[in-house]
Amino acid sequence: MSALTPGSAANSLVADGQLARPTVDAIDRLSKSDLNRLAGLLKQRPPREAVPIRTIHHFACTGGTLIAKGLQSQPNTLLLSEMDPLSTIQLTTQRSRFAPTDPILLARSALSPISDITAVEMFVAAMKVLHDRMNGIGRRLILRDHAHSQFCTDVDWRQRPSLADMLTEVAPLRSIVTVRHPIDSFLALDRNQWCHFSPPTLDEYARRYLAFLSTYENVPIVRYETFVSDPDETMRGICKQLDLPYNSDWKALISVMRLSGDSGRRGNKIAPRVRREYSEELVQEAQMSTSYQELCVRLGYDAEIDRFGGGAEG
Repeated sequence: MSALTPGSAANSLVADGQLARPTVDAIDRLSKSDLNRLAGLLKQRPPREAVPIRTIHHFACTGGTLIAKGLQSQPNTLLLSEMDPLSTIQLTTQRSRFAPTDPILLARSALSPISDITAVEMFVAAMKVLHDRMNGIGRRLILRDHAHSQFCTDVDWRQRPSLADMLTEVAPLRSIVTVRHPIDSFLALDRNQWCHFSPPTLDEYARRYLAFLSTYENVPIVRYETFVSDPDETMRGICKQLDLPYNSDWKALISVMRLSGDSGRRGNKIAPRVRREYSEELVQEAQMSTSYQELCVRLGYDAEIDRFGGGAEG
């Protein structure tokens, strides 16, 4: 059995079983057996755990902005809201004409636009830099997905990567999916004129919602109705899942948080509200739609429509 003798160069590099930073003189004095011994210690040392990127995924009008504000209120976090470098929504709006800090959007809206592959590569490179810098100062990066761009527009969601797919080269992920009763989110989506898919029906919406859930089928799900019924305990559980420290005073901060996508009914009180008005035609469609019925079963919601939804937003 090989051992390090007292006073040897290799022994000076080991303290309490830990490798110390070697000096040039110490390395020069190492014998071949010492080097072999150090190589063995390096192999036995457990790898440093990679710091994850946290991600949150949800459909529009499901109360995701309020939950995201809660996450942004946790200590030392940096939350980027509604991320999707392959979104096509801004390419057809006035906003695409002025984006001085967004090279991806500028390059995609150019006369000869870049490819989706190039856009993803640019996004990954930027996230690597940001993730590394945040780790260096002890901040935790959270990305809020804009899943609407992938699953609720006229693009084929099956022919492009999800946000999670893009981030696999950057860091391991810790993620959650948040959901709301599909009737409530569909009513709000229709009211905001955000049904960017065809046909703009509940059945088609539910079909796309099921595809979204299948994309993130191994990710824990948080129901918005649970959140508004017990916000403190639910936020505590979300922080545990995302490996974030929990700030018990987070509700006092959300009123000053400003995020994109804040389209729901205003008010700082977190509590269930009465469901928006709906038509008899919607009731009949819900009864006839197999996709809607399947979606409710999958999420654990009652498919029957009543006058009470769950949520303070939308």
